Amino acid sequence: MRDTIELLEDLIPLRPVSADVAAVNAVTERLAAYLAGEGLHVTLETVDDRRVLYAATVPERRPDLLLNAHVDVVPAEDDQFTPRRVDGWLHGRGANDCLGNAVVCAQVLCRCRGRAAVGAIFSADEEIGGRTTAAMVERGYGARRLIVVIDGAAYAVAIAQKGILTCTLRAQGVAAHSSAPWRGSNAIDALIEGYLKVRDLFPAVRAGDEWHDTMAATLVSAGTVSNRIPDQAEMTLNIRFTEPDGAEQWRRRLAEVSGLTVTPCVTSPVVVFDERTPALQELSAAMAASLGRPIETVRMNGATDARHFARLGIPVAILGTPGRDIHGRDEAVDMAALRAYEDMLTAFACRQG
Repeated sequence: MRDTIELLEDLIPLRPVSADVAAVNAVTERLAAYLAGEGLHVTLETVDDRRVLYAATVPERRPDLLLNAHVDVVPAEDDQFTPRRVDGWLHGRGANDCLGNAVVCAQVLCRCRGRAAVGAIFSADEEIGGRTTAAMVERGYGARRLIVVIDGAAYAVAIAQKGILTCTLRAQGVAAHSSAPWRGSNAIDALIEGYLKVRDLFPAVRAGDEWHDTMAATLVSAGTVSNRIPDQAEMTLNIRFTEPDGAEQWRRRLAEVSGLTVTPCVTSPVVVFDERTPALQELSAAMAASLGRPIETVRMNGATDARHFARLGIPVAILGTPGRDIHGRDEAVDMAALRAYEDMLTAFACRQG
């Protein structure tokens, strides 16, 4: 077996930014070659030109335990693709989100070979929607007992994540010269008025009490020149919801309240699992015993590839390894803690087998 940190240091310089399919494929193929060399059962699927790796200790698509992490990363400055070790931390894009987690999955497979029925899907586009994970589920990959998505908070088990509705509010006006505004109808004014009505539908959310629907305006577009009243204006909203029918409820409510045209762009379902499920309780207990820390049960504001596994009816747990500044300028992972998570997951997986 390769050393965990050295393997991670080999992957970061490959620069697997989601939009660069060739670079993401290079990471996938590097991991596939490594795992095949360690005696794992390796399958490479193709989804929209992206290579998706499935590896397992057994020659089947639904082992007892399925691990999942993604190998694509968000863009970064050039120097972030040169990994650096500083005071016990490994710095670099993907060190914590999510190449470090992918390496943990790979190492757990190697250590469980001949001891447990464990598999892993290495997603290739999670940062831009996770189509590759959805396709793998459609092709029959899954688990019999538990799925663990490693893409969340450290020292916690997330058993729920909010759904997503990304939509566009569009206002229509009448163009005119800006010197005679009474001759037109300003689409920007209409958009602002409609948005303010929408904003009032979402009460403020406090840290620590976050399992509520939220809305953020993320993009605005209007006008072409400074001396023309625009006849069109639009705004993109990102809504996170907690109810199963939240996307449709909010689409209707936005249209009713704003008076604007509402066009859904992206939707993702809310995911909730019962924390009393035995497999989830066993995982939490194993984490607490192995890591020596209290393990919280939490619900996530963000989304992971767990949304694609939910349809299988198998419990899904979302974990994360200890790191900092995900997607930021100084992303890093705690190297000792990363190894501790690898040890914990290996022991847990072997008990399942």
